[in-house]
Amino acid sequence: MEQKIFTDFVEEGLSAESKQRYGPAVSNYYKALTFLCSYLIQNKLRKIPTNHNEIFLFLKVSFPKVHEVVDGVFSIYRESYDHLLSKEDCVRLKHALKTVAKLGNIEKEFAEDLKKI
Repeated sequence: MEQKIFTDFVEEGLSAESKQRYGPAVSNYYKALTFLCSYLIQNKLRKIPTNHNEIFLFLKVSFPKVHEVVDGVFSIYRESYDHLLSKEDCVRLKHALKTVAKLGNIEKEFAEDLKKI
């Protein structure tokens, strides 16, 4: 998996957040979170999830603590489609990114980008 994809989502999230465009920021942070989850699954389980349902299933079975974190912020992401979001929503997504990287023991691979958030 190309880690630049993660970098791009984080940078777009930071850019949108700096302009107080919290919906697009949350959307990009969630995409970065999904990338982390796919990376975790691919590198630890040697499986390649093909959609969000598979990601959630792999997480639920093999990484229940990660699943709990991701599930906890999924509703915020869904709200980004039709609600105005807040800075606090961005903070929660950024915290989820750091938590998933730590729980998945993949912090080193993404350290440079995680420092930015």
